[in-house]
Amino acid sequence: MRRFLTRARVGFMRRCEFRISLALLVCSSGCGFAPAAIIGGSFVATGSDTTPRFFHRAGLLPNGLVIVTGGMRLQISPASLISLNAISFYNPATGTFSNSFLPTGGGAPVTPVLATARSSHTQTTLLDGRVLVTGGVTGASGTSPGTSVNSVEIFDPQTGLVSAGPSMNSARVNHTATLLPDGRVVVTGFSTWQIFDPAGHAWSAEFALQRGRAEHAAVLLPDLTGPGGHRVLLVGGAGNGADTLELLDPFGMVSSLRSATLVVGVDDLAAGRLDDGRVLIVGGQNPGTGQTVNRSYLYDPLADVIVEVSPPPNRTDGLADHELVSLGRFALIFGGEQEVGGTDTELSYAAFFDRATGQWTQLPNMTQARDDAAAVALPDGRVLLIGGAVGFFGIPLPTSTAELFVPNAVVLGDLNGDGQLSAADVPGMVATLVSPAGATPRDRCAADVDENGRVDGDDVQPFVSLIAP
Repeated sequence: MRRFLTRARVGFMRRCEFRISLALLVCSSGCGFAPAAIIGGSFVATGSDTTPRFFHRAGLLPNGLVIVTGGMRLQISPASLISLNAISFYNPATGTFSNSFLPTGGGAPVTPVLATARSSHTQTTLLDGRVLVTGGVTGASGTSPGTSVNSVEIFDPQTGLVSAGPSMNSARVNHTATLLPDGRVVVTGFSTWQIFDPAGHAWSAEFALQRGRAEHAAVLLPDLTGPGGHRVLLVGGAGNGADTLELLDPFGMVSSLRSATLVVGVDDLAAGRLDDGRVLIVGGQNPGTGQTVNRSYLYDPLADVIVEVSPPPNRTDGLADHELVSLGRFALIFGGEQEVGGTDTELSYAAFFDRATGQWTQLPNMTQARDDAAAVALPDGRVLLIGGAVGFFGIPLPTSTAELFVPNAVVLGDLNGDGQLSAADVPGMVATLVSPAGATPRDRCAADVDENGRVDGDDVQPFVSLIAP
C-alpha cells in the first residue's frame, strides 16, 4: 500500500507496525481456572472510531478502555494525506468509541489530543498506567507522510492530560517500542536503539545496532538468560538487516547478530512469542521488489535455531502489513495486504497458528479488509481491530470502522461441553482416547490436555488433575 507514499529516512517509510501480546487466553464463560484452546471464531462489527485512520496505534489502559492515538486520514479533494492528533477511547462494555475521557483520578471529562499530529509512531502502556508515545511522522501533505520527529508525549489516565516527554536522541519512524518487565521501554529503529526509564523520566544514551532496520518486528524474550535476564529480539526490516535476527541486551547495553537468518529478507513482517518461548515469524515484503512473501518460521532463541514451517493457507501471493496477536500457544493474524507486480490489494484475511500442531487454520474473513490497522487483545479473549485501509477503486482508503474477533474456545478437559470440569467429562475423554480419529475436532482439542497436538496416554494424568484437583 505504500507505493504512493514518499519514503522517509533512507527508504524506510512504507508502513506502521503494531504488535500486541497476551500471555494466555482465558475462557470467556468464566472458567478462568482452566486453559482454553482456540478451534475457530467469528467476526462481529462494533462501534466505529471517531475518525477514519491508518498508521495509528492502540493499546489497553488499566481501567479496561482501549486508547487510540494519531494516524493519518485521506482528504479526498484535493487529494492529500492529513496527519492526525486525535485520541479516542473504546469501551469494550458498550462497544463504543469516544474522544471524551473521564480521568481515573477524578474530575470532569476531558478531550485530550496529541500536541504533535503524528503517524507511524509507537504507543506503549507503561506499568504505572501512563501511555508513552514516541516519534513517527508529522505534517503529511499530498502523497508525503511528512517529516520524522524525535518528540515524545505521555498520556496520564489519572488526569486525562497529555504532556511532553523528553525527546529521543534521534528522529524515528516505523520503529518499535518494547516494554520490559522492569518498566523500561526499549525503542529501536534506523541505526540505533535507546531505553526510556519512566522512573527517572529520562532516556539512556543511544547504542548502535549491528544492522540498520525499520519496519521490523521486535519481540520481548523474558528471562532468556535466567531470572531477570530479559532480551529483545529484532527480526528483519528495511535496511541492511532484512534477513537477520538481532538480540538486544538492555542491561549490558549491547546487541549481537544471531546465527539464524531468514530464507528471504523482509520488512513489514509480523512476529510474536508463543508460550513455549519460541517466536513465530510471518510474512513480509521483499525490500527490493515490494513483493509480499508467504513464509513462516519458528525461531528457538535458546538454541538460536530457526525452522521454516507451513505458511498461512490460501495466501499464495503472501501478505504484509498484517496484525499479529499472540495468545499463549496460539498466534492470530489479521488483514494486511498483498503486493504482486507493484499492485497492492488490501486483505480481509485471518488465520491462526497452533504451536502444538505446527499448523495454520484459516478463519472466516473479517467484515472488511484492513491494511495498516491496529489490533488489541482484550482481557476477555476477544480481539479488537480498528481502522486501517480498505481498497476503493485502487486507492487505499482509511476507514473508521472497527470489529471484534470472538474466538470459539474449548476448555481443556471439558469433553461434554458444559463449561465445567468434573467426572461427567470422563466418558467423553475415554471415548476420545480410544478412537481419536473418530472424535470431533472439538473433542480432540478438549482431550489434548497436555497441548502437544496429540490425544494419547500422556493426556490422562493432566486430565485427572484437572477434574480432581
